[in-house]
Amino acid sequence: MNKPSNKIKILLVEDDYALSENIREMLDLQGYDLVDVLDEAETAFPIIKETLPDLVLVDIILKGNKTGIDLSEEIRLKLDIPIVFLTSASGPEIAKKVKHLHPDGFITKPFTFNALITKIELALETYRNKSTVPKRSTSELFIRENGWLKKILIEDINWIKTEGTYIHILVNGKQYTLRSTVKELMKKLPEKQFLRIHKSFIINLKKIDALNSSAVIIEEKEIPVGRNYYQNLLKTINKLSS
Repeated sequence: MNKPSNKIKILLVEDDYALSENIREMLDLQGYDLVDVLDEAETAFPIIKETLPDLVLVDIILKGNKTGIDLSEEIRLKLDIPIVFLTSASGPEIAKKVKHLHPDGFITKPFTFNALITKIELALETYRNKSTVPKRSTSELFIRENGWLKKILIEDINWIKTEGTYIHILVNGKQYTLRSTVKELMKKLPEKQFLRIHKSFIINLKKIDALNSSAVIIEEKEIPVGRNYYQNLLKTINKLSS
């Protein structure tokens, strides 16, 4: 089995220390980056939000008051990250408990090295295929949220912020976070309506309330304008006004 060409970040939530160490060795052997190993669900989400792994491996049954299912519900609600469950049990009862989360995979204990890596690679590939923002028309986008593809109107987008491999889209005061590239997203947006004004920000030109050489204001939010982007912003604004 070929090792991934880029370091894929994985976070593990498992309260069995011996199994955690075994998984750590397997992931290291395959070339993955295990960013953290957590043994309970209660404190896991802030760490997941901070590290933004490419995939979360989570045991369904964990010590403490929260289960892996509880943690996964929070992940699905607030982040766009694939989830693969580790479980000692299988069958219709387990499937019934987690089907609302649309998990990206299951790994039944005990498992082999090949079984673990294959499940991870399939989950990542499947997730890439379904999490790319699809375009239905020139006026709409569909964004994956909590296991659903949610429609948003392009005209309602205020701005887009890039952060590593993540994109944050602000729509009518609500932020959506997804894993995509700016290049892929920009292909789906009207070129004359959206403009990069900073290395981290793309704005909807129709939403600008005010601007100067260092910032634009959209709905009372001040968004920085990069020094190398200001002249192009002015030029574009003048074209729209003429």
